[in-house]
Amino acid sequence: MPAQDETISPPLSPQEREALLGISQGRTTAETACDMGVSDSTVKTYILRIGGKLGTSERARMVDLAYRLGHLDVPVPVDYVVELPKEQRTVLAGLAGGKTVEEIAADEQRPLDGVRKDARRLLRALDASSAAHAVTRGWQLRLLGHATDRENSGNVVAMAGQA
Repeated sequence: MPAQDETISPPLSPQEREALLGISQGRTTAETACDMGVSDSTVKTYILRIGGKLGTSERARMVDLAYRLGHLDVPVPVDYVVELPKEQRTVLAGLAGGKTVEEIAADEQRPLDGVRKDARRLLRALDASSAAHAVTRGWQLRLLGHATDRENSGNVVAMAGQA
């Protein structure tokens, strides 16, 4: 059952929180499983359950919602500035919103290959290993967050440490 708004959602178990924390920090399913002392399939089951509770199957969206709903502690801001081109900010906002690169390309009426390149450049610029990790980095850089309107994220410049 999808979470209908961003104020109410079922609680996550400690194991689900730990699995999601690993994913949010850029760890693979296998690395997270090793950290937790469980199998890969157990972590995948936790992620599926989280998706059911939060109403999404996209890991990047799960991480964004987990920060918004208080399931994970919001990352501490970093003390430097990262400026992203509009295209990369659009990709970040789309990923946090649960969209795939294909959906972002369609929404923006851009070639898929161009959006894929922007997604790869975004990961490099944010020093992120996955879309879910990019969302965490976006929160650290205040590109995403409670005070940030994702619809207007094209106008946001990352000013670390400033809300």
